[in-house]
Order: sequence, then structure tokens, then C-alpha cells
Amino acid sequence: MTHILIKLKNITALFLTGLWIVLSFGSCNDYLDVRPKSQIPIDLHFERESGFEDQLTGVYSKMCEETLYGREMTFGLVEVLAQNYDLPPRNIYEYASVYQYTETNTKNRIDAIWAGAYNAIANLNVILDHIDNADRNIFSGNHFQLYKGEALGLRSFLHLDLLRLFAPSYMENPTAPGIPYVTEYSPKITAKSTVGETLDYILSDLTEAVELLAVDSLKASSTPYTYRSRRKYFNYFAAELTLARAYLYKGDKTNALKHANVVIEENEKTVNSALNWTHFTALETSYEYECDRTFSTEQVFQLNLNRMDDIISAYFTDKAGSNTLSPNDNKADLIYEKTSKGYGNDYRMNNCFKYDGVRVDKYLSKFWQYENGPHNKIFPLIRLTEAYYIAAEALKDTDPSQAVVLLNTVRSHRKLTDFPLSATLSANEIQEEIFKEYRKEFLGEGQLFYYYKRLNLPVIDGAGVIANNSVYVLPLPDNEVEFGQ
Repeated sequence: MTHILIKLKNITALFLTGLWIVLSFGSCNDYLDVRPKSQIPIDLHFERESGFEDQLTGVYSKMCEETLYGREMTFGLVEVLAQNYDLPPRNIYEYASVYQYTETNTKNRIDAIWAGAYNAIANLNVILDHIDNADRNIFSGNHFQLYKGEALGLRSFLHLDLLRLFAPSYMENPTAPGIPYVTEYSPKITAKSTVGETLDYILSDLTEAVELLAVDSLKASSTPYTYRSRRKYFNYFAAELTLARAYLYKGDKTNALKHANVVIEENEKTVNSALNWTHFTALETSYEYECDRTFSTEQVFQLNLNRMDDIISAYFTDKAGSNTLSPNDNKADLIYEKTSKGYGNDYRMNNCFKYDGVRVDKYLSKFWQYENGPHNKIFPLIRLTEAYYIAAEALKDTDPSQAVVLLNTVRSHRKLTDFPLSATLSANEIQEEIFKEYRKEFLGEGQLFYYYKRLNLPVIDGAGVIANNSVYVLPLPDNEVEFGQ
């Protein structure tokens, strides 16, 4: 039997012992300080609503770290594995780009993802261990349902990404060893589940999260200003779309379509929709600082990165030097089909590649930060467009014309209205267009690698090796192997 032990010596946990909790308030980057500002007994901490809120804030802060979604699990390591960049010599990801996972620098990055994600999961489990026993009277309004729903949703969201990195794909082998699905904060050993079992745990948590988050103002409010801030939290539509993502990973297209449609139907409401296509005026503005390059109104779940300017400039501007993370102009042309199909006006290319400094090629500029920019400090984790891609893939065999309609809907909001896909595309042709859309839409966001892996594709475009489990499955940290993993 294989196991995982949540060990304080290996995971920089929030908790000093089983009886004490550290409280530290601040930005995404100073939570979990190793020298805590204050300590209070954990049980006393959860005698008030603010204790649950603070704990969730800490988890979001942890997710913002560069070892997790602040770099490695978005534009960093996971995107490098998809071969979307042209790396200069001596780039910090040069070994990762050729899948040499045992090289020290790469191994340290992989280990940090595992430790950081399980740290966040451990802290979510503290919330879930206490919330059902808490006095309901301490919670105002619908906050009990929100806090519990967010905790369950985030726990499954994090486990899903760990599964997609550290275990074989469901399509490749559903009975292969997966990852430990950890559901309590405890020194107790948690056995590793199979890939299929892990997905079932994920789906169960997400289903409960959807039920709890039905009270979410993003779903229930009719006033846009009351629900915009909910995009920064794991909200109702984030839970629905993560369910669709997980079902598609399992190959269950019926349920994937069902949950993707919840998001699509919300977006297509004519009045009081919580989700909206980004208006062309925010994309064709004359002022660089106003341009909404990441389509913020379409982001279903986003993180607030307070240090985003420093993080982005270190990889996507002239300051990056040999650590530049960008496709060269030829690869960008290939990705966006500028020459081959004449798609040069695609917002995703036209707005998101700029010159900076002396580099011959343009930089990927979709995350650039501007002084007084209205779209600063937000990084997308789940996008509305993924619902359309999931639904199109679910329908390509049974209703291909509707699948094409869904893809053309997205393309029309990317300034490709004059280039509609043919309604007579075959299922295979539709799948190829879905692949192209993933590569265009999520460039720099870490989703394309998961697409390749989910379908167990033998070739990653640009990779010099056959894509099998030696590429698709990241190695566990050494200290986990010592405990039987």
C-alpha cells in the first residue's frame, strides 16, 4: 500500500502544533510568515466567523505564491511543458523543457508544487474539520454555506491539478496509482487512491460545493456590482466549470456537457448575467493601459497577485534576459494562424505581443501591468471560454453542427467573425479546432499541457520526444517516496 503523511517538517504548514494556529495578515506574499505576528488556540480561533474567513484568505494567499499559481502552475513550469515558448540558452527552464525532471532546479520546482498544494489542502481541511461543529449563529447571512462551499471546491480544485500532474491520465489507465486525496488535517497516513478513485472524490466534493454555493451572489444577485468581487473566490460558477473539467478528464462527456451548459446558459442570459463577453471597446481602445488583454469579464475564477508587475516583468519583458518566456514571432504566427489562415486581427495575438528593449521578437504581453491600469493584479485560473470548448468536445460526435456553433461563438468575440468554421466539419476536424483554441486562448496559463495529457496524445508539438508517462507524470518528492509512494 502507498501512503502520504502530512508532515510539518516537509510542508511549511500554517499550524505550529495541533493546538495553535498562526495568524498573519497582509498580501498574497506575506501570509504564512515563519515568524508569526500572533498565536491563538485553534479552537478559540474558530469560535468566530472571522476565523474561517482568515483561514480561507490564507489559502488564497498560498495559491498566489510563485511555487503555485503565481508562476509554476500557470505561466511557468506547466506552460513550459506544453512547448509554447522558445527558450533562450541558459533559461532557468531549459531542463524542464526537455522533460529532465531529475535535474536539480527542475526537481526543486516540482517538489515545491507538491508541498505547496498539499499545504493549502491541509489548511482547507482545518476549516472543514471545524465548520460543521461551529455554532451556526456566528455566521452572518449565507456565509456558512459560502465558506464551506469554497473550502470543498478549492480542495477538489487543488487535488485535480495534482492528479493531472503527478499521476497517469484517466484515459491512459484509470486503475493506476493516483494521488492521496487528503480529507482531514491529521498526522495520520492517507493512502494513495487510484486515478479513478481520486476523480470520484474530486467529483463528490465539487458536487457538494455546487449545492452549497447556490447562495453565491455571483449566481443569485441581480446587481452586477454586488457580485464582481466574487470572481476572486472559488464561486458557484467556478465549481460548475471545474466539475465540467473533471468529468471531461474522466471521459464522461454527458456530465461534462451538463455542467458546462450551466455556465454557458448564464453567459447567454440577456439580462443580469453574472458572466459577460469582454466588450470590443475594452479591446480596441487607443490607450495601452486600458486594454483588457486577459478578458477580465470572462474570468470565472481569478487570483489577486499583488506583486504581479514584478513577477511578470521578470519573464515577459526586456528585464528577463535569458529567462524570457515567450514564443518567437514565427511560433506566434503558427499558433494564431496569422499567415496560414489570415487571422492576424485575432485579439489574442494583435493585443498580446509587443516589442520591449532590444529583443528581435515580440514578447508575450498579455499579462503586462500598466500604471493606473484597470485590469492590473488579476490572473485568470478558470475562463468562461473553457465551458464552450468542453461543450463542443462533448457534442462533436453527436451534434457536430452545434459544436461548431459553440466554437464560432468564441471566435466571434476574438475578432474572427469573418472567418467562421464550416458547419460541415467532421468530429476529428472539430477536435483539431478545439486544440487550436486551447493553444490560442490559454497561452501562458498552463492549460495546454493538461489537454495533451487528458487525451494521452503521443506527440506534444515542439517536443523532441514521444509523449508518454515519462513526460506526462511528474515524479514525487523524495521524502514522499521514502514513505511508500
